Amino acid sequence: MVDNSPNETAFDRSRLSRRGYLATAGVLGAGLAGGYVGLDRFRDQQSTGGESPPGDPPMSGEDFLWLNSGLWEDEAVRENLFAFARRHDLAVILVESNSSEDSLEETFRPALTTASEFNLDVWLNVGLLNDISVPAFVTDDDAREESLRRLREVVSMHGELFDTGRVILWQEAPVMGQWVEGGDWNEAAVDNLVEFGPEIFDAQKRAVEAVNDALEVGLFVHFPYIVDSKRPEVFDSLAQGLRRRNVMPDFSFVDFYRGWYEKDVGPEPTNAAVRSLISNARTALGDRPVFYLGQSHTINPNHTPSKQAMRMNLRASIEAGAAGLGWYIRSGYVPTESGFDPFVPNVNGAEVDGDSINTLTIARDRFLYPSMATLDAGDGFEADDAFDLWMIGNEFGFYDHRLSLRTTDGTWEYIGDFGGYADGDYPDGSEATHWATVFRALDRDRFLEGDSLECRIETADESSSADLRSASVMPCEPDSYVSEREAAALARGDAPLEEFSLGRTTEGTALVPNERRRVTIPVSETDGSSLERLRHPDHVQLIDRLASFEEREDVDPSARFDLWVSGSGLAESSAVPSILDRDGTARTLADVGFVASTDSLAICYGLERDRFLGEAGLELADDGNVSVETAYAMPYAGSATFHTPSYAAELLDEQPGEAKIFSLEYSISE
Repeated sequence: MVDNSPNETAFDRSRLSRRGYLATAGVLGAGLAGGYVGLDRFRDQQSTGGESPPGDPPMSGEDFLWLNSGLWEDEAVRENLFAFARRHDLAVILVESNSSEDSLEETFRPALTTASEFNLDVWLNVGLLNDISVPAFVTDDDAREESLRRLREVVSMHGELFDTGRVILWQEAPVMGQWVEGGDWNEAAVDNLVEFGPEIFDAQKRAVEAVNDALEVGLFVHFPYIVDSKRPEVFDSLAQGLRRRNVMPDFSFVDFYRGWYEKDVGPEPTNAAVRSLISNARTALGDRPVFYLGQSHTINPNHTPSKQAMRMNLRASIEAGAAGLGWYIRSGYVPTESGFDPFVPNVNGAEVDGDSINTLTIARDRFLYPSMATLDAGDGFEADDAFDLWMIGNEFGFYDHRLSLRTTDGTWEYIGDFGGYADGDYPDGSEATHWATVFRALDRDRFLEGDSLECRIETADESSSADLRSASVMPCEPDSYVSEREAAALARGDAPLEEFSLGRTTEGTALVPNERRRVTIPVSETDGSSLERLRHPDHVQLIDRLASFEEREDVDPSARFDLWVSGSGLAESSAVPSILDRDGTARTLADVGFVASTDSLAICYGLERDRFLGEAGLELADDGNVSVETAYAMPYAGSATFHTPSYAAELLDEQPGEAKIFSLEYSISE
């Protein structure tokens, strides 16, 4: 239906942000949505591997979006990310790294103003030392004062719109910035970080506090100078220098993109590095908060993480006591060439172009997947109180269709733009590029009242014509994540979505340029079936058993593994060889785990590492009437990243070398 109503999307300024809630309540962490009170399955299941973090993990979490200038300068990308942050109560970190010759009024104020309109908590990443070298900062009074003046100007502009926030000084120091003249990353830069870092941080922190002493000020040092396996003594020395000057940071910010480790040494040393990164930073800074930025993007060696790797990253960072989490949205596009079972929601062979090329606009499911897992890990979030909205159509253009939902108080709230991926040349049949957009974890109390969901769609003037074929209100199930490509295939196929949805309309709607349309989705009070029945219809019972198993207090996912046995004649699980425990006793797999199999591969899920991966390594008994070629002890995938035997067999065929690296242990039959 054409919508000619004059009222525009409303920003609800009455809704408290996380920081506003804390200030009003006067307590930390009480009922905090998105925080880690209780940590659901994770806190009570801390890994026995790696050293324990100092003190108890923080009782609240401040999760965030890290936005470099390429993201916040693009208006469409900026508004979509700000809407996402508002829905999920995320702080927004704006990286201000532009040259001192650039006008802040022109470059930075628009982003701050828009963030204020979205009622967001805004943090700053500033003081990167791009325009001044460390030697000049400590010896040239005029150059130092100009650098501090720019810093004060940024903080002052922030203070015109926000009362509180955080300021992150430096970025991956001493990699970014001129820690030596010219900005090379070398041993001299590391020496300057330790020798002059405390003096520089002191001056920058004083400059910030002179403008707004309500801001918390922290620092951001590159991970190799914090993790156990590299040079943690560098960060310790820096912290000692800060302590001597009586200018300790209020917090620390760290990042670690696990693919740099995992591609060579596998997941377990990588998980240990994540834990030591956070716990070492906490220890060195006297147990002050540490915020962690993880990998959801493809790194330069063309390595892309799997869903399982991202969940292991999440678990390790929470175990180590991260105060808040975010996932990196990379600018630019790097095609995937490595990574075991990489999560690649975009289409191979695409040639992208334009100015808005980043993880969100070319592979958005890979950013949304860990973000939803992080949200679900917070004790203040209940998936039953949320829903997903599937928008399925044809020829959706890039950010051409602006979606607002009517709230239960009668206002319209902007949710985001639905449509295709960034401009480029895509192969035929590229479902994700123009067929589907999924808005996730929407608040039922805020948007679902009565028997319908009201949607308003505004199509851009420059848009090509498109059709909305269906809109479905679906269960929110982060553990049963359905990607946009999967949603498009299901909706356009024969899948009985009505059995799973809370409500659905299949009345086609023409999305005409420069016009507004209303779409009403009838909604029932009864939830549909679990999305697992869509994703793994033949293994629902097993996945349910694994989920129940994981709820037990004595089950630590980090202390379990899945056994993959490949060969032939494995279709009957009773024919699969037994596994030897530490005492050399043969144990039938069905007695010690959950078994599923095909003729060429059997998997036993949830085995105990301490019991079956002893000094002798992985050992199978010689009691099966089958041919076994290889056996892999793989990290426990669990119900959330469940692998069917047939899919695991495909992975072993396609990625035998990477499977060995990803495994805890493996054996090959002679």
